[in-house]
Amino acid sequence: MDIYLAAERAFHLIPQISLEVARDRLEQKKTSLVTGTLGALLARPKPDDIQVVSFENRLEAFWLINVVVHTVFERNQTYTIPVSGKEVDHVTALGQDLPVNVTNKGAVNFLLVGVEHCVEESKDCFTFDGFGKKVDLSKYKSFARTEISDLGKFAPAGVLVVPPEAHASTIVRAVLADVIKPVQAQVIHEEKVTVETLEINFRPVYALEYEWVTKGKRVVLEFDGLTGEVHAGGKKLNDQIKGMVTRDLIFDVTADAIGLLVPGGSIAVKLVKAVVDRGK
Repeated sequence: MDIYLAAERAFHLIPQISLEVARDRLEQKKTSLVTGTLGALLARPKPDDIQVVSFENRLEAFWLINVVVHTVFERNQTYTIPVSGKEVDHVTALGQDLPVNVTNKGAVNFLLVGVEHCVEESKDCFTFDGFGKKVDLSKYKSFARTEISDLGKFAPAGVLVVPPEAHASTIVRAVLADVIKPVQAQVIHEEKVTVETLEINFRPVYALEYEWVTKGKRVVLEFDGLTGEVHAGGKKLNDQIKGMVTRDLIFDVTADAIGLLVPGGSIAVKLVKAVVDRGK
């Protein structure tokens, strides 16, 4: 089996909604959002009772993987071919004299053994969140983005860059486990997995922390800087960030480790990895 790994790339998705606009939109809905999160048992507050106490402008990572599986193989097959009537004694086909069979239901046929020469190719697209969970994030594929040339120096002013907990090796392993399936074949001539796209994308999220002053309750509302969607019951991540965003740490798939990434470790694998200038 050959596994071809594309050059790893990183992108920054351009916010479609600014932090200021997000704050204005949340301000208009804060009463229902905050009370809905804390539960209906609490009395409904006045708008002035709910105040923003802090905010977080951050970039959250997600993975995008496009993969093609190409297999060329042979399998033996026996074909059951009906004949014209019970009077047929035997059939000559492809230079062979083949006996005729009569089934319990009275059907008359003969068997022809052949070899099927097969080519299978499948294409799949996968998206994973920064924790390595496979989720459908295809809605973000159409948004404008810019490529990050140096992950180690990617630090937009006033923005928290959240490193992914799941690195490339974890994501590639999950994808290979999904796409590599047993082949019913007598001979496999070619088995190739091509990871055409291996990307990490950073999308904008605004986390605003509100306090219900009279109740002493706090809620974090997360606002999607691309779609405008609001998630109540969110959290701030600044105090939880422990790792650093570096290319060598995130893109950690190596030729030495590839055998561990493939389901069924006995499979012989050759990794053909695209050349990447790690000195950027």
